[in-house]
Amino acid sequence: MSMSKSAEECTQWMQRVHDAHSKRSPAALAAALERAEQARQHEVSTRKCKAVKGHAVRSRALAAEGLRQMSALAPAAHMAVQERWKSAQEASSRRQEEMCSKMAVSAMAPMQEAALLRDAESEEEDAMAEVAGLVGAADVSSLAALGNEGLGASSGRGSSSNVDALLQQLRQEPPNETECAAKFMLYEGYASEVEQMRGTLFKFHEETRPTVPEAIAADMDKKVKGIDCAESMGIPDDARGWFVFHMMRQAERNNLKMAGILDGFEKKLEFLAANDQTECPVCLDKFQESGAHAAETLGCCHKVCKECWDSWSSVMHGRPFCPLCRHDEFLGTVAARVSATS
Repeated sequence: MSMSKSAEECTQWMQRVHDAHSKRSPAALAAALERAEQARQHEVSTRKCKAVKGHAVRSRALAAEGLRQMSALAPAAHMAVQERWKSAQEASSRRQEEMCSKMAVSAMAPMQEAALLRDAESEEEDAMAEVAGLVGAADVSSLAALGNEGLGASSGRGSSSNVDALLQQLRQEPPNETECAAKFMLYEGYASEVEQMRGTLFKFHEETRPTVPEAIAADMDKKVKGIDCAESMGIPDDARGWFVFHMMRQAERNNLKMAGILDGFEKKLEFLAANDQTECPVCLDKFQESGAHAAETLGCCHKVCKECWDSWSSVMHGRPFCPLCRHDEFLGTVAARVSATS
């Protein structure tokens, strides 16, 4: 939420902005705008990546939580667990789709009015809390830890002992018909989600590749190609026990691998966004970690400092547009108002 500024503060701010832009050469200003646009593209990609990874993490957590609940309850209650899992899984998917759609809009035409975007981490925390409530998990942080288990290791091949332990209950086909059906439906739904995640990851890679440096694009190519390697396709020929165990374990490994790839992409994109743009493109002062010159992300994913956003919002009486998307109009408005008060 922006903080209202007095008329005098707004006048002083507009004069500073006008002076700063007047002192820079056209070439320097054009270079600054180009850096801001690159940072915007990387911010859009980062938030898409975080949304796709977040869904993968929540899906892992929900499948594991479903199995945990089934292991603790009588077979008669397993269908209810499966229904809760399905509801939570659908909510997780919806969260991913909504964020990706929002970022697709951000990447297109400038908005008539601009607003601040919420911190991406807060969005993901809210999403985890929502699905935890739907699936009936007692502790949100424990569910999140379950979903992130093993994610920190290279390529998503880390240890996931808790998830593996929960999968063991699928080794033998349950003799109870209800239990068997519920566990098969959970596997079938999870496997379908993982397959959809593969398509989403490939689409994300295709959209993002042209916006990143060639070295990072090449690394992304290599990682994505590895998703369809032989070990990711099917189960061992000599597998024993219930086939659902082997298929569920493979789906879990594939999901963990994709989540790990996305985690690596996310870190690279965050680094690019942070290093593309080190100054506010409005006042031209350096961004700071906190305070008046902390970076604020607008709905279009351009970034300006907090002071500039608060001041511009006050100048426009709470209906500001992005100073970067409509840069010429912004400078014209500032220049006209500075001239009027001179």
